Amino acid sequence: MELASATEKYRDYIEASLTPGTARAYMPGVRHLLRYLEECYPDVTEVEQLTPVMGMGYVEYIYRYLLERAGGRPEKIRESTKQLYIMSASSFFEWLVIQTERVTWTLAEYEKLKKAYLKAAKTKNRGQLPPERLPTDEIIALLLAEVERPVNLEGLSPGEAKRQELAWLRNIAMIRTMQSSGIRVGELVHLERGHLLFEEHALIIKNGKGGKDRKVLLTPEAWAAIQLYLSARKDRGKNVLTLPLFSRHDRGAGGKIVALTTRTVQNVLEQLSVSSGIYRRFHLTPHTLRHWFATEFLSRTGNLALTQFALGHASPTTTRIYAQDKWEDYKDAYEEAFGQ
Repeated sequence: MELASATEKYRDYIEASLTPGTARAYMPGVRHLLRYLEECYPDVTEVEQLTPVMGMGYVEYIYRYLLERAGGRPEKIRESTKQLYIMSASSFFEWLVIQTERVTWTLAEYEKLKKAYLKAAKTKNRGQLPPERLPTDEIIALLLAEVERPVNLEGLSPGEAKRQELAWLRNIAMIRTMQSSGIRVGELVHLERGHLLFEEHALIIKNGKGGKDRKVLLTPEAWAAIQLYLSARKDRGKNVLTLPLFSRHDRGAGGKIVALTTRTVQNVLEQLSVSSGIYRRFHLTPHTLRHWFATEFLSRTGNLALTQFALGHASPTTTRIYAQDKWEDYKDAYEEAFGQ
């Protein structure tokens, strides 16, 4: 993939997962990174050619750039600007390594670059990163507490009370599923009841990105929430296994089991964000839950290749390393990380 093309795809990614203002703020740092690569490595035009050493050089480059702008006076360099330029480049490399299949560095190489960027930006740990980049554990806890808060059904007709109860149970199961598996929202809305794997408390994702099938594990809480929701739905019929796993429960559905759209899932998160007050401090989207899972899985297991496997990426490096028993390795790592 050409660097210019990768930059455009990265911009689409952050515009979808961050607030508009934060997305705009990150792009200048990425453009400085590209300018650095053009000046220092003119023969590098593809992301596959990038190395951690090239990434390391950006820290010195951006410091000299800011020093020149400050008239050679280090005390005039704005720390917030330096931090933003460095962390936006760090976010770009994180996206290349974890969210795409193009850059296949080892875990040690990736962690070394990440730590260098954190040190240069004077950020000690993940909790100090700009809050728009990644939901904190506190935000995830607020989200779960809000979605699980019982709904008030008093004074409603039996039909409306049933619809709201089902929507409430569905939302709990849906949020728990995304938070504990890292699946894409497009994969979530295409799940069917037949995709549940009861023996392993897992889901099979059919025709995921790249047309690939894969399995993902769920935490006990997520699995229990799905079973409670489906029990309340009381589906009937010989084709029950082909019914959507998560369905609409509004009047427009007319009592039919109709699959959700990605926009509906986004609306649910937006409503929960507003009712919980999360919207005042963080732009919550389905993709930020995937991002949280990826970072949490990587930080708990220390295994970049298995993190890529869990997210449904199949880079050549991952495939070579885990050609044998990838699923068993993933299960062991998941159970250790999330206490299943």
